[in-house]
Amino acid sequence: MDWLNEAHGSLDFGYDAIESTKNRKPPKRRLTTEDKQLRQTGRDTLQSTIQDMRRNEVAARWVLSKHIDFVVKHNFQPNTGDKAIDDELKRFYTYASRKENFDISGRYNLNNYMRLAEKCRLIDGDFYSVRQRGGYLQAIEGDRIRTPYKSQNVGVTPSDTTAIYDSPEWVNGVRVDATGRHKAYAVHTRLDNQFVFEREVSAKKVIPLGFWDRFDQTRGISPLASVVNTMKDLNESYDYALAKAKVASLLALAITREASLGMGDEDDNPADRSVNFDKGAMILDLDDGEDAKFLTAATPENATQDFWKDMIGMVLKSLNIPYSFWDESYTNFNGSRTALILYLRSCEKDREAQVAFRDDWLQWRLKLGILRGEVSLPSTFQIDPSQWLWVPDGLQYWDTMKEASADIALIEAGLRSRTEIRRERYGDEWSDVAATLGSEKELLEELNILPLSMTPPPEPAPLNGEGSSKDKEKESKDGK
Repeated sequence: MDWLNEAHGSLDFGYDAIESTKNRKPPKRRLTTEDKQLRQTGRDTLQSTIQDMRRNEVAARWVLSKHIDFVVKHNFQPNTGDKAIDDELKRFYTYASRKENFDISGRYNLNNYMRLAEKCRLIDGDFYSVRQRGGYLQAIEGDRIRTPYKSQNVGVTPSDTTAIYDSPEWVNGVRVDATGRHKAYAVHTRLDNQFVFEREVSAKKVIPLGFWDRFDQTRGISPLASVVNTMKDLNESYDYALAKAKVASLLALAITREASLGMGDEDDNPADRSVNFDKGAMILDLDDGEDAKFLTAATPENATQDFWKDMIGMVLKSLNIPYSFWDESYTNFNGSRTALILYLRSCEKDREAQVAFRDDWLQWRLKLGILRGEVSLPSTFQIDPSQWLWVPDGLQYWDTMKEASADIALIEAGLRSRTEIRRERYGDEWSDVAATLGSEKELLEELNILPLSMTPPPEPAPLNGEGSSKDKEKESKDGK
């Protein structure tokens, strides 16, 4: 009857992914929130491991740096349509983004602060900035947000060792309401190898920045969590291969000769055939039937190097970075260009997070600046992100002549605008470039060194004795 049971089983329709077999690990059967999957102890381990990789592993540090290079930098462009207001917004932005006016420690301007913020977001999963008096931001790294302790007498204190992990009000250092909205953050201070509760900060004063993959997720989790083990294995594999290569690089010379004695016989007067390379190159005078060869080993093997490429590729894919960024010779120009276009598309979601952070900061800073008299704006001015743009840093031409010619053709065909191309290539405004060109032309005309390419063409010579257009215009005026 076995054949009947097998036939009956083959008619069952379902998902093979939920079936347990002896050939692979059993499927997961537990469903819970990400915050319960990664509680505080697990978060500490994950954050500490990624921090150690940032310190000691080239691949991890390079991945972080390359992601930040493409995602963080944005240029501020007012978009009110009123030149006076635009100029005032630019002036205030330049003033407020200086390190002495932006960071409460006075060490980082806006761009440097945002680079560090994105790095903290990648390592810790999330990052928080607290608005302070005077228009400053205070950076709070993710590991400093922790579930506080409960005291029977005075509430939240650092003295009690009973953490209220089971309370639905606190989730990994964040106090939430019934809807999951963040209400407050428990900020701790690092003291040697422990964290001590410092204060509770209202969520209204905090600008968060993190990676959230689910709707009911409270704390962010680093996208590098999926490749931590891969990076550790890769680093260990490099170490083993390097140790093997060091052993193989030791000079060893094997001298072989034809056997003159039988097995077990001993030579009463053995000749000294040792070779020493301490004094440099040597000439070996070998007897007939003798041969000398260096002992070598191909390490690391080609298969090992190919496997390393696959592992590095997986690490890069955790942040959607193409492998051609790591190895420029991996593909040709078209392949690199295609990879770049796809990567820029994947950067959009991370750039949106950067823009949202900057919008939140600038709206708050403008309101404070008006109250403090730091900026002068009309009473009808609406403090809203629609009044300005954050333009990502441009990516300049690869093949200048071909790509510039293509852009000119698109402009002439009406398919793209100068403003759009200028923002894409250089991250600035075409109107500013046009104003600069106009100023340059006026200066060249004033100095009488206008190049031929900018000099208007001469008027054609008159035909049949007729005067030029200027002469006709003069005659008509005289006749009047």
